Amino acid sequence: MTTSPQKTSQIIASILAAQSTTHAELLGKVTVGDLMAALRNRAFGLSLILFGLPNLLPIPGLPIITGIVLIMLAVQMFIGREVPWLPARIARTELPRAKLTAVIQRTMPFLTRIETVTRPRLVLASGPTARRVVGLAVLILAVLLILVPIPWIGSMPQGLALCVFGLGLTERDGVLVICGFLLAALATMIGAGIGYTVLAGALAIFF
Repeated sequence: MTTSPQKTSQIIASILAAQSTTHAELLGKVTVGDLMAALRNRAFGLSLILFGLPNLLPIPGLPIITGIVLIMLAVQMFIGREVPWLPARIARTELPRAKLTAVIQRTMPFLTRIETVTRPRLVLASGPTARRVVGLAVLILAVLLILVPIPWIGSMPQGLALCVFGLGLTERDGVLVICGFLLAALATMIGAGIGYTVLAGALAIFF
């Protein structure tokens, strides 16, 4: 008798449940290292989802923290590492447990809806070579998270692209990976447009 593999949303939920029993619950904090340790060998796909989901809701300050982590992950994806690694200083960065849990719980229905249409397909688009290209796209998105906050919608475009990338890699669904590239291009265009507007406004004021 075979059992069906866990869905990505089930894995994320189990990580949250496991983390709720750790010492961090007493402190009201969870560190980036705690989350990465919980992922173990589930590699980069789940990492992108876990650090992408919080950006689907506008929470001041959180995009900067997740952006720094994602830059580290993106570089490792690009150079072909199999298992994510973070320096101790970043791993010790604390995240507010209540806010993080609330955000992930609120965005989990979005993840489960996407899962209903995922399946392994176009495997080349989710393989090792494609993952390197995804790493480059994630690097751009992470920089945008840090440098270009988007009015009204926060970091939602970047967060959505990151989640789709992560789900595509985790489920080996090349169609989702391609959709991730389209969403990343859209997020980049929005971010670049806002950045250009801010820069042009600053130049007009001072020059």
